[in-house]
Amino acid sequence: MATLFLVLSLALAASAIPPPPPSSRNTIFIDEQLEGQIFEVKSEDITDLAARSTSQYRLPTTTRPIHYDVLWVVDIDQLTYSGTVEITLVATQANVQEIVLHSKDLDITSLRLLRGDTVLVQGLGNMVRDVELELLKVRTGAALEYNATNPVQYTLQFGFGAGLRKDMAGLYRSWFRNSYNESVSWMATTQFQPTSGRTAFPCYDEPSFKATFSIRIRRPTGFKSWSCTRQNTTIVNVMNGFDEDVYTITPTMSTYLIALIVAEYDTNKTPEDGLLKYEVIARPGAMGKNQSDYAFDVGQKLLDNMSQHTDMDFFSLSPNLKMTQASIPDFSAGAMENWGLLTYREAYLMYDPEQTHDQAKQIIAYILSHEIAHMWFGNLVTCDWWGHTWLNEGFARYYQYYLTHSVEYEMRFDIRFITEQVHTSMLADSADNHPLSNPNVGSPSDISNMFSTISYNKGAAIIRMTEHLLGTDVHTQGLRVYLKNNSYKTVVPSDLSQTLHNTAVQAGAISEYGRNFSVVEYYKTWHDQPGVPVIYVDVNHTTGDMTITQRRFDINTGYARVNYNWQIPISFTTASNANFTDTKPSHVLTSTVTVVNRGTVGDEWVIFNKQQTGYYRVNYDDYTWNLIIVALRGADRTKIHEHNRAQIVDDVLQFARSGLMTYTRAFNILSFLQYEKDYAPWVAAMTGFTWIRNRLVGSPLLARLEGQIIRWATPLMNELGYTPISGESFIRSYLRRQIAPVMCNMGVEACRTSATTQFRRLIDDQLEVAVNNRNWVYCNGLRASNNYNDYATMWKRFIEHNVYTEKIVLLQTLGCTPLERALNELLTSLVKDNYEIREQDYSTTFNTALTGNEGNTQIVWNFIKSNLTDIENAFGSVSSPLRSVAARLRSTEQITEFQLWLNQTQADLGDAYTSIYRAAESARNSLTFADQIQNDLDNYLTNGDDNIGPSTPPPDPIVDPSTVPRPDVTPPPTPDLPGSAMTAAVSIIVIAFAAITNIIL
Repeated sequence: MATLFLVLSLALAASAIPPPPPSSRNTIFIDEQLEGQIFEVKSEDITDLAARSTSQYRLPTTTRPIHYDVLWVVDIDQLTYSGTVEITLVATQANVQEIVLHSKDLDITSLRLLRGDTVLVQGLGNMVRDVELELLKVRTGAALEYNATNPVQYTLQFGFGAGLRKDMAGLYRSWFRNSYNESVSWMATTQFQPTSGRTAFPCYDEPSFKATFSIRIRRPTGFKSWSCTRQNTTIVNVMNGFDEDVYTITPTMSTYLIALIVAEYDTNKTPEDGLLKYEVIARPGAMGKNQSDYAFDVGQKLLDNMSQHTDMDFFSLSPNLKMTQASIPDFSAGAMENWGLLTYREAYLMYDPEQTHDQAKQIIAYILSHEIAHMWFGNLVTCDWWGHTWLNEGFARYYQYYLTHSVEYEMRFDIRFITEQVHTSMLADSADNHPLSNPNVGSPSDISNMFSTISYNKGAAIIRMTEHLLGTDVHTQGLRVYLKNNSYKTVVPSDLSQTLHNTAVQAGAISEYGRNFSVVEYYKTWHDQPGVPVIYVDVNHTTGDMTITQRRFDINTGYARVNYNWQIPISFTTASNANFTDTKPSHVLTSTVTVVNRGTVGDEWVIFNKQQTGYYRVNYDDYTWNLIIVALRGADRTKIHEHNRAQIVDDVLQFARSGLMTYTRAFNILSFLQYEKDYAPWVAAMTGFTWIRNRLVGSPLLARLEGQIIRWATPLMNELGYTPISGESFIRSYLRRQIAPVMCNMGVEACRTSATTQFRRLIDDQLEVAVNNRNWVYCNGLRASNNYNDYATMWKRFIEHNVYTEKIVLLQTLGCTPLERALNELLTSLVKDNYEIREQDYSTTFNTALTGNEGNTQIVWNFIKSNLTDIENAFGSVSSPLRSVAARLRSTEQITEFQLWLNQTQADLGDAYTSIYRAAESARNSLTFADQIQNDLDNYLTNGDDNIGPSTPPPDPIVDPSTVPRPDVTPPPTPDLPGSAMTAAVSIIVIAFAAITNIIL
């Protein structure tokens, strides 16, 4: 065996990196390109804006605001608003004869420019609008006086007005009922991020133009108002039927963080009397049964923990700040970190323990955490431009998990970060995507695209990797210095990385990486370059030398055509000295090829990227993979950390998808799942399995594949069961919620029987289903029912229920009915203006109706064909609904029929035709891909696992692995880009949950 081992090892070492698949290969199909999916394709901009240069969208820096005095008069009866704004500003250079700021969709009623009490300019004839660029240009007449030492202040005054918007942006209207049989009540609320402040008042609507704000809100008597700071006073009956609330001055802040609400709301606050500190506000009907208590209690704990973590108490940031958590009925953004007035969808803030499932509870906790973290990372210290959105959102997403983990430990956000953030970001980053930083962003649509999986998930993953590189204490201290040095300012990435570098050097935290190692240069390779690296580890088990080659991973072709070098912090451990706890990297790879000695010789596994703290994939030579397979199938499987078992699952599934590994090999590695009982590996597995299952729908191979998955998952489900277990942990209950729907989708009899039994008890005996089972019980109960009255009962439950988290579960499951009458009624409720389903929930409801059963696709398509105009009015375009239908086409015959109808209807479809037709072609390509992998899958499903065993005893441990000089290996090509360092850091300055329960029936 020792001789065999030596021959295998040497042969594999000589083979170096596995060859990539053909460069024309594609694995991204329409189901992953729909709205909200990992590779979402945004609608093409069909205006002339695409021809505009980036700089044309940016405000000139020739003037800067210092302070705003803003009055909004909100008329709820008329659903309109008007107001005035006085902007105190200064010139930043000589010879300024034009003031440029933002305005969109506003009726400007007056204009004056003053110096002191002297009017310099008056009248609307002195302004010019650029509607496409959303700019307002005011001619100053004579040049503004510039004095760098003692700036001269000017006052720019506008009167303005508009209707309360209907698109959940700017200052907009929202409706609610306190009970289902009440009439509709109206309110006004705001969402300014990223570029909608300009629709509410003329302003410098870019994050770098910070100023202070004095806000007054004139609202109908009987209503209440809220803004960012504490209310100072109320002027009663300032005009007939209106009172005016005057608010204290804000801290220095960006326009996108301003917010106001006018509503008939109730509050849960502390203290009840005196200076307000913290409150939760909502419609009175949502405050019943103490629905605000969870957000009230956990929010204060999160706020206190974040204050301690940053060493900056929230209430010390400004004497006028308080924290209001506001529940908003209609809110497309989900949640928003307005300074002092944080806004949320009702389902993301209000909690009823009898009606709200654990997934919704943890969403409430971690969204609170996300928005609270923004008070420091985003509000106090703000990205200078939206091209660096990750400096705001990456940190908020990071604390969304780890701040919440410090308060709600049982939810195990430390485990879930791996599957929900690292894995999803690496998948999104494995295709053409923007880098973390992209200063060339210009238009509002460009800016919106920066609020992406890359900015949020990858940003958080890179921050976590850096924390493990520097050590938690050093990283935390560096962030504290960063916040203090940049308070009330805006920043670029070098402000962060230079501070962290200085802190790390002072603490001696990076000395082991060499005198030339720089956190600044390290960070550049991660925020200036797109993509995710894969390292190939080729182990010589006779010497212990590990040849490590880094390449850019591509989900279509394995290796990307354009390659970069990253500075990659690596960590590894071995079978004879298994230590997954110490995650401090032993080396930082700076070259394309590096050789590291693992510290042992002989036949044993090595695992790179301990606890998947690094942002990279890992592939090994075949022999080392065999050693890992033996370990995973054996009794010592759990010696390999849960995070790393999940990493292996995700990596090999993506390697197989991309062509770097066969499915036969990948499934041999994954065979350990039959023994696996932990959360992260199974969630990673089900995510990857669902993608493969979606490719195989309509193929005879699907049933065989699902049979294999069921065999692996049955031991786990036998342990979890299909009903809640008294005293079980949150994470076990949460795992059942993730896995049970997939088992039902695959036709597991135990799952479907349990679902229909629980459903019938609800329908027939009014016995409530356990809250954590409702998602899959409701769906499968309706799916199994041919009785329209069952659907009608569940629809009535939706209409009458007063807890919004339950209403969301119902919208996510009503479409599981196979009944055409019921589906048509559900779809009609979307397209008719009836105050039943909110616009923010249209996509959820539509997609459930479409995907609830295989037969639903034809019913929904027929509905669209008969109601094309109504669909367009409801969704803004027919593109998204019809592209979703295209993603459900399962045969070439269905695709051809669909495209024929598109051609016949092209005139009615207009500009949407091309994107819909391409979606159908993508569905056709998916069928082709399925044909290409059939033999590979069939080979494993027919022949099963390879018989793999160890060849020699494990070696004795040797400490302190060493790096040796790079061998004479030809590296993959790296492009010669402007400003690139070829073997160290290529720097190009340019830029939700994994869906494991997608229904594929």
